Amino acid sequence: MIEGQDELRDLLPDAFSKQLLDGGLDVLGTANPIRAHLFAAAMREVITYLLHTMAPDDDVQAASWFKAEADKPTRRQRSTFAVQGGLSDSLVTKLGIDASEMHRQMAAEMAELNKRTHVKPGTLLSEANEIEEFATDVVAAVAEFLQAVADMRDAVADAVIHGASEQVFESFLQESNDMIDLLSTHSFVEQVDVLELRVVKIGAHEITYEAEGTVYVELNYGSGSDRAAGDGATMNDDYPFKCRLTGGVEKLVELHDVFDMEVDTSSFYEDGEEE
Repeated sequence: MIEGQDELRDLLPDAFSKQLLDGGLDVLGTANPIRAHLFAAAMREVITYLLHTMAPDDDVQAASWFKAEADKPTRRQRSTFAVQGGLSDSLVTKLGIDASEMHRQMAAEMAELNKRTHVKPGTLLSEANEIEEFATDVVAAVAEFLQAVADMRDAVADAVIHGASEQVFESFLQESNDMIDLLSTHSFVEQVDVLELRVVKIGAHEITYEAEGTVYVELNYGSGSDRAAGDGATMNDDYPFKCRLTGGVEKLVELHDVFDMEVDTSSFYEDGEEE
């Protein structure tokens, strides 16, 4: 087993990238004389797939920091976009993320992978300790890249989570929610707490977030006159919700649209059944 392989597998974003990694690791466990070089080919494909999936040409070229150096974005530009999207370098610095070492290590390991993929007399890696060291370095470089992506998303989410509660609350006030409206004659949203905020995507101009939290409501039964006469009722309750939000890449505190709102009111009906 190569040190760090399980950690890398957990960081990989989808089944295909995991399949490529597993294929490369499987061949390392054989006696194949070119196993290290087959592993290099597999890992080169992992990196290429990740960079092109997380940083498509059009998205990279649309970023404010992009400057054309070739017909297509360079590998470094792709890795930069994968980590920070359209966020400016100055904003990234304010968030406390320094990806310079990750970029350096990725470039070095990609050069090594390219060299090891092409086997020539005198270049064959055959010693077990050499193969293990080579594989460990490659796994560590890819894991560091993906960890930098995760760290950036965490930093962005931390910077806007408080504003997200206010934005979602405003959305509840501006647009009726069928799940809540069905609970009483007159339902009012009193407070919203976003408890968890995740960054789904950092694009060239827009960031997409996924939020989970609690919405606190006041439920009123009967008209105002009914309640004044003692014939109506008022109660307070709270329910979990999840939704998505968007925001810009220039001012993180400015969130825009709230969509895909889902409020779980099942506890309201379960409580009623118990009574």
